[in-house]
Amino acid sequence: MTNKLILKLLTALGAVLLAVAAPSESAAQGISPVRTADSMADFCRKGQAEYPGGIARMHPSFKFNICWWLEDAGIKASTFDEVVGALPEHAGPLQSAWQATFSKPAQVHLEQAHVAEVRGDRETASAEYKKAAFYLRMNRLPKQVPIADIQATEKAHAVLGKPLQRIKFRAGEKEFVGYFRAPPARNSSNEKPPVLVILGGLDNLKTEMIRHSDYFVGRGFATLVVENPDTGENQLGFRPESSAMLDTVADYIQTRSDLDASRVAIYGWSMGGYLGTLGGLRNDFYKAIVNIGGPSDSSFGQAHCKTAPAWIVAPYTVFANMNPQTTPRQAMCEYYEAFQLSRQLKMPTAVQLRKPILMVNGAREDLVSKDEPASLTALGFNVTQLVFGEDGHTAESNMQEHFEFTANWLMRQLKIANGPDL
Repeated sequence: MTNKLILKLLTALGAVLLAVAAPSESAAQGISPVRTADSMADFCRKGQAEYPGGIARMHPSFKFNICWWLEDAGIKASTFDEVVGALPEHAGPLQSAWQATFSKPAQVHLEQAHVAEVRGDRETASAEYKKAAFYLRMNRLPKQVPIADIQATEKAHAVLGKPLQRIKFRAGEKEFVGYFRAPPARNSSNEKPPVLVILGGLDNLKTEMIRHSDYFVGRGFATLVVENPDTGENQLGFRPESSAMLDTVADYIQTRSDLDASRVAIYGWSMGGYLGTLGGLRNDFYKAIVNIGGPSDSSFGQAHCKTAPAWIVAPYTVFANMNPQTTPRQAMCEYYEAFQLSRQLKMPTAVQLRKPILMVNGAREDLVSKDEPASLTALGFNVTQLVFGEDGHTAESNMQEHFEFTANWLMRQLKIANGPDL
């Protein structure tokens, strides 16, 4: 990937320059003013429903994920506010000031982790590596492998004697890497664990999805966390045909004699819900599908595409290898129409129509179409819907609640009788 294309993507994701410089009908036009929080601390207390515009002085995309990243890293949101206080308004990772701002605390925590590791304090070392990983993640560049974040995250687990098992896959000429984790052995049972394949969203790294893995491993599932195409260590391009990566994952699971290959489901977060739904329906090996706030059909239709927020349309344009500053929105919308599930599965089989699909989201969703569950139901698919009234995209503020609902739903669909107690 060229530096010029990286610059375009970073601008699309993290700056108002697109809104200022873009042609009147370009995919990058406009950022509508909506209510914003004065700080990350305030935003994390009240969530997307209260502050649909995210955080003042920061790009709207910062309202996604960061609150739970901070929680997982053991960093207070107020500490984050102190770190970013000196940044220029709407700064982005391409700017040296941004890189320096997050590199400084990352290095401090790495040094503290090394000191703790030398003195044999594994718990402190792990905690410091997690903090370092968070700040390193903030400096990542789209479509580039975040080596520093990966190394710090893997050390945080390895130092506790619980390493993340790296599994390398090949799909055609491309490679992708996943993290495999197994639940603790249960002395009272010789049963093999069911498997949950977890996909993050567009530009969600697998290091971010460990909290999801933690919960489901705790409920008795083996988990395999993989990244979306064009993200992290996944070399595949972001296209519908890349759902074939899930065929590669299925083949791998069937080689594992320690796993229950008859009870395997897919869990897709945000854009991961798209490939998870498409790939899960295309392969009968997968017995159930969970789509958390992901698009599937109506989100790729003209009606939604023409009115979707410009700050999310712009990066979609770049992932289509188009220039968001010059590409007409109509051209981008026409490109993504082919992604619609109704176009990818024009004649669904009886097995596909019966396969259980759980769709979870917030009623104040502003990224994908709110009509997705109704769209799939109208196509004849077997959809269960869970919606949180006072929440936004992926219902982040109710994450623990929908984790629990999802685990219970999966256990019913996969006919798992005796999972670990909550």
